[in-house]
Amino acid sequence: MPPVSFFGSFGLLAVPSFLDRDLCAKIRQEMATAGEVAATVRATDRSYAVDEGSRRTNKTEVSEETSSLVCERLMALRREVAEIFGIEVNGVQRPQFLRYREGDFFAAHQDRASDGRGAPFEQQREVSAVVFLNDETAEARPDTYEGGALTLFGLLDSEDGRNVGLPVTGEAGALIGFPSEMLHEVTPITRGERFTVVSWFH
Repeated sequence: MPPVSFFGSFGLLAVPSFLDRDLCAKIRQEMATAGEVAATVRATDRSYAVDEGSRRTNKTEVSEETSSLVCERLMALRREVAEIFGIEVNGVQRPQFLRYREGDFFAAHQDRASDGRGAPFEQQREVSAVVFLNDETAEARPDTYEGGALTLFGLLDSEDGRNVGLPVTGEAGALIGFPSEMLHEVTPITRGERFTVVSWFH
């Protein structure tokens, strides 16, 4: 599967070394011992609920210091985001620190519905950002995972290609950004645990 850097050729934001590996390990350790709650999905136009038929993962409650650090790093990319996507960046939404265990997944979805529905915070989203905190690999090494591929749809410019999903190989410290209306999914985790941070430029 292609690495994050490959997706820059599709006009997406690709930052292979957004966070260094030591910081990734520190955040993972904090997440592993933090309180957590089941992540939700949009149930109606403006309400959100747990639905394990379409999404199964947990949000962890990290410190304000860690959350603010990630926000600062994201805002440092605002010029690049504005140039790539042709938008004016006003800020980022509070990051979510997600822990996927074996069997966890997120079915194909949009972070901002193209039909204009959803809560106001959802409709503010312009660009989604995913930061990988550990490596996706078939080799069973400590702190790695298998499965759990972030898969992006609609990148191939052809009638048949629009329904083809391109998986991104998770690499510790890498960030990928894409339009929030882009259809994407996370395939089921088959080994280990997947740690990521997600946020949205608006």
